[in-house]
Amino acid sequence: MAKDYNAIAKEVLEKVGGAENIDSFTHCVTRLRFILKDKSKADLDEITKINGVLKALEASGQTQVVIGTDVVKVYDIITDMTNRKKEAAVAADDAETAADVKMEESHSSEDVVAENKKKNKKNVFGDKFVEYVSAIFMPFMGAFMGAGLLKGTLVLLTTLNILSKDASTYTILYAAADSAFYFMPIFLGYTAGKKFGAKPFITMGIAAALVYPSIVGLKNAEAAVTFCGLPVDVISYTSSVLPVIVVAYLQAKLEKLFERIFPEVLRGIFVPLLDLIILFPFTLLVIGPVTDFVGRGLAFAIQTGLNTIPFVAGFAMAALWPVMIIFGVHWGLIPIVMNNYAVLGYDYILPLTVGTNFGIAAAVFAVFLRTHNKDLKNLAGTSALSAFIGGVTEPAIYGVLLARKKVFAAMCIINGIGGALCAIMHVTRDVQMSVNALTLPAIYAVYGIWGIVAIVISLVGAFAVAFVTFKEEK
Repeated sequence: MAKDYNAIAKEVLEKVGGAENIDSFTHCVTRLRFILKDKSKADLDEITKINGVLKALEASGQTQVVIGTDVVKVYDIITDMTNRKKEAAVAADDAETAADVKMEESHSSEDVVAENKKKNKKNVFGDKFVEYVSAIFMPFMGAFMGAGLLKGTLVLLTTLNILSKDASTYTILYAAADSAFYFMPIFLGYTAGKKFGAKPFITMGIAAALVYPSIVGLKNAEAAVTFCGLPVDVISYTSSVLPVIVVAYLQAKLEKLFERIFPEVLRGIFVPLLDLIILFPFTLLVIGPVTDFVGRGLAFAIQTGLNTIPFVAGFAMAALWPVMIIFGVHWGLIPIVMNNYAVLGYDYILPLTVGTNFGIAAAVFAVFLRTHNKDLKNLAGTSALSAFIGGVTEPAIYGVLLARKKVFAAMCIINGIGGALCAIMHVTRDVQMSVNALTLPAIYAVYGIWGIVAIVISLVGAFAVAFVTFKEEK
């Protein structure tokens, strides 16, 4: 039976408190993500009961409604119903949000707004951290996944001697695969600038300057590099993460100051000029070296932990990954992963979870085979296919596994074994890529044989334990 997306959108909008209660909203691969003025108006239990909704929960400072892979259709309808622009779906920063709330005071009392703003301020380093990370990194993840998969394919083709690295075909394809990583600061410039409330194209301009060929060439300059007599500690900004995010935050604050100083007729001229003159040199002199030190220290600390107790760290990471997905906190690891690519040239965190998608798919497939309930069988079958082929696991977790805690726990333990193996064998990857059945050849090329072994452990083990532990509800 086809889903009535208009009905789903209408009911969700009603149960979150109506359009007037929405401060901002966006979506990811499977979820609608609302930031509400008054969270108490959202009835999570009733939202979960809506036909077409898998789960509703509070996580990462957001009211999240899990729809599944059809989330964009519901998002588009709600966008039209609330007369919002899709580009404005993500709230900028606290100052802009406060301005929006002030405009809509007729719909919400000042006391409620103030209380919610106070709560949000307290959660800047908790729930709000994940909110900011998802808003900054999520928009360009599709491009990164595509580029990563192409990189993995090229590794496979050159390993099998099907394609030579000296061939112009390889050069052309590698440019398409590597450019998204090389110019990552420019991608971040737009999304971070937009999120913090800075002028995003100016942030992109600063980011582009950081990877400008002559600036990149200063890294190998024989003479000392200075700016107005001040020494510049030249670092590599290609593929970097932290410098541009810090720049975007400072730019937003600086622009608010300029807007108070300059009359409106002069802002279009002087604000962009001063942004570039002040922030770009300041990035080279201060922000770049400081964030580089922080990034390397963070990478060293995590790597030391994994090298010291690899079995425990690997097991915990892989076993808890489905739990992280439930609350959306797995996005908090993305900056660390991206920093690893920039600092080390590879990542050792997400490879620990290489088998988890397959373990989730296998466990749900076992439920599909065991159950006699037609509705559950239909849900389990489509969810298993979604996890196995597309790597989208939320429907399987929310729709099938969460309600069957023994199956869920057993599956997590098996995934943990695969993660421990990956940690012990130092499995890494040097590209960001999706993990599913269709990318298995690229996974083998990038992760190596132990990555495949971890996948087999999750597939076979999770299917077996789920098949044994599942019990049909009476």
